[in-house]
Amino acid sequence: MGIINPKEKPLQLLISLHDITPFHSVRIKKAEKLFSEWGIQKITYLFIPQYHGSYLASESPDFIKDCHSPHPFEVQWYLHGYHHLEKLASISGPNSLPINTAQDFWKRKFLTAGEGEFLSLDVKAMDEKLTQGLAEFRKCLQQEPKGFIAPAWLFNEGLFEALAKMNLAFTEDHRKIYRIENHRSLPSPVITWATRTILRKYGSLIVCPALSLLTARDPILR
Repeated sequence: MGIINPKEKPLQLLISLHDITPFHSVRIKKAEKLFSEWGIQKITYLFIPQYHGSYLASESPDFIKDCHSPHPFEVQWYLHGYHHLEKLASISGPNSLPINTAQDFWKRKFLTAGEGEFLSLDVKAMDEKLTQGLAEFRKCLQQEPKGFIAPAWLFNEGLFEALAKMNLAFTEDHRKIYRIENHRSLPSPVITWATRTILRKYGSLIVCPALSLLTARDPILR
């Protein structure tokens, strides 16, 4: 993710574009136009193999062509779940963990619209999802991902073990970036623009500038 020692520069901003999937092709092109106009030099793209159980990436040749097309900025590719939808994650199956804490309920209720795919899975179920996701990622992009980011940044502690098995170097949540191999983390708060509802769309115009002021002293923002 282009992590830089905070002592080298006073502030680093890491930009990522979530939900790279054929379903969002038009939106992705609009975002890329803005990135080009803003002179952005490096962006992390979060690839979803089969968005919401449909839109299998490898069956969309135009999408794959766009992924391989030259960009006016450097693109780093991360794997971003598999279906990006909790109800397709077999949350009531034998490879699932119960979600019954107030904190988990709050996460599912307010931090995502039913897309916390990795929040309830145990390590075995995560292994299966990651194996399928990596196969589709490699098929489409002919490269290895730089790391893995769970949908909505929601996961349980078992993810670290699962990522280590797959040799995936980085992950992150709302508060930190994690390097898997040496169990180290780097504080880096997230500022997220969301548009899935009118409230979130216009709320972002107020909340995000406020967060940028509150986190102005943090050395690395996302």
